[in-house]
Amino acid sequence: MTLKILLITLSALFLISCSGRQVEIMDDNGKVIGECYAGVDWHFYGMQDTIDYMLYQCAKDSIEQGYALSDKSLLEKDFTLPKPPKDQAWNKKIAMQHYKNGAISEQKLGYILAAIEYEYMKVAWPAQDDLITGKINQAEFDRIVKKAKYIWLGE
Repeated sequence: MTLKILLITLSALFLISCSGRQVEIMDDNGKVIGECYAGVDWHFYGMQDTIDYMLYQCAKDSIEQGYALSDKSLLEKDFTLPKPPKDQAWNKKIAMQHYKNGAISEQKLGYILAAIEYEYMKVAWPAQDDLITGKINQAEFDRIVKKAKYIWLGE
């Protein structure tokens, strides 16, 4: 019985902390020409806002080219990030402190978390490609990712 309760609890925790969604990109005739997918794991605050921000970032170029999105609500949102504290840049640690102090909303927290994770991915993924193709060695890759991770997490 205890094992069953533990499994149910862990399953529920996993389900509420992980989520994903996609948006289709359509031409003037309504034909789907592409899609964007965003998902997060172990993200307890601002999860849907983080996903919205990532979907918008993915679809932004298509929107600027005049294509439509299957989720029009993304076009109605203001994804502007609040200014970070004086003489600092946003990172997860600072954003969480400001959220817990009531200085930013959960929605803005989600946007900030997505923006800093997006910046991390723009550094880490190309570095991984460079490692695989031999453009950089493991030590260089580790240095690049460590620096990017520090900027993202603030730790």
